[in-house]
Amino acid sequence: MKYKLIDLFAGAGGLTTGFHLAGFESLCAIDIDKKALATYKHNYPNAKVINQDIREVNPFELRSSLDLKPEELTMIIGGPPCQGFSRNVPAGERTLNDNRNQLYKTFLEFVQEFRPIYVVMENVSEILKAYDGLVKNEITKQLESFGYKVVSASLNAANYGIPQTRSRAFFIASLDKLPHFPNPTHHGDTKSDYREKKSSNHQLNLFQPSISSIVTVRDAIGDLPPLDAGEEYSDEAYPSAPESTYQAIIRGESKKIVNHIARALTPIQTARARVLKEGQDARDLPPELAPKKHYSGAYGRLYWDKPARTITRWVFHPGSGRFFHPTQNRTITIREAARLHSYPDNFHFLGTYIDMASQIGESVPPLLAKAIASCLIQDCHQ
Repeated sequence: MKYKLIDLFAGAGGLTTGFHLAGFESLCAIDIDKKALATYKHNYPNAKVINQDIREVNPFELRSSLDLKPEELTMIIGGPPCQGFSRNVPAGERTLNDNRNQLYKTFLEFVQEFRPIYVVMENVSEILKAYDGLVKNEITKQLESFGYKVVSASLNAANYGIPQTRSRAFFIASLDKLPHFPNPTHHGDTKSDYREKKSSNHQLNLFQPSISSIVTVRDAIGDLPPLDAGEEYSDEAYPSAPESTYQAIIRGESKKIVNHIARALTPIQTARARVLKEGQDARDLPPELAPKKHYSGAYGRLYWDKPARTITRWVFHPGSGRFFHPTQNRTITIREAARLHSYPDNFHFLGTYIDMASQIGESVPPLLAKAIASCLIQDCHQ
């Protein structure tokens, strides 16, 4: 059986990819970003893509064009833009009336028209507490008024086998019975400062053999060939066999490496990279190389044996986070960022380096989406 979905605010297709891996088929994707949709269409050529402001798309006309009756679609998924809720936006600039805070209402209009069996909406974790829970309660009550049973929670990607400590909020709704979230499959240190030793609660693995150790940067990208800044891997062939279970999963049926492209660095960025060791960052730079102001973790090298911090759209700029390779004098490549985000190697990104970085950083880690999708499929058969 093929489960059918449409993806609103689809971007390059992180959510779709996870649901696809779980057995879903995408009928349609909508996004205002033309470049991201080009990547989506390249990877899902059979899906209808609509490059338009979603507020200008008529839900009834779309349902009719897809020849769907209410309650015939399995799933609506999507992540309305979240900048208006994000803590990365200064508190004084966050207002409930910000247009970026209202797009979830458009998402709900599509839910009301299609009445899919399930709904999955993703956003920044802050949405669950924003404005004293007003937004969370409004989304929940609106879905309940449509006849859905709703749960919401913040999930950390690292607890589901993704080598990245990215937390995101999810609302899951079902017309059938109260849905539930997938149980964590991996355990490790996802919160402590990277300069501290691993927490002793790693010993939990000794008592829960079904829980795997957290996936690390080495697990994710240790098999990829070395590059210099500004270089692209053109041989395509894998130089070695997978060195970890994660690498084998991510490679899948892929026979080649694509998008393994390292961005060129400026002279000052190169100088900073050369003096920093694994795990160090701007705080460890000598005075003559230290930036006057910087973010936490800026110019930081990743640790080999820990997960990455959140991969953002600014992954191409070493001053915007911990984006230097653990040992090589460059920022991580597009393929390495994709690996850390859990995109399979057969998912190809299109556009400039910055375009591709944005497509990764603004998407949901596919393996996290797959965990949610698989959980819902399990519910279908119970």
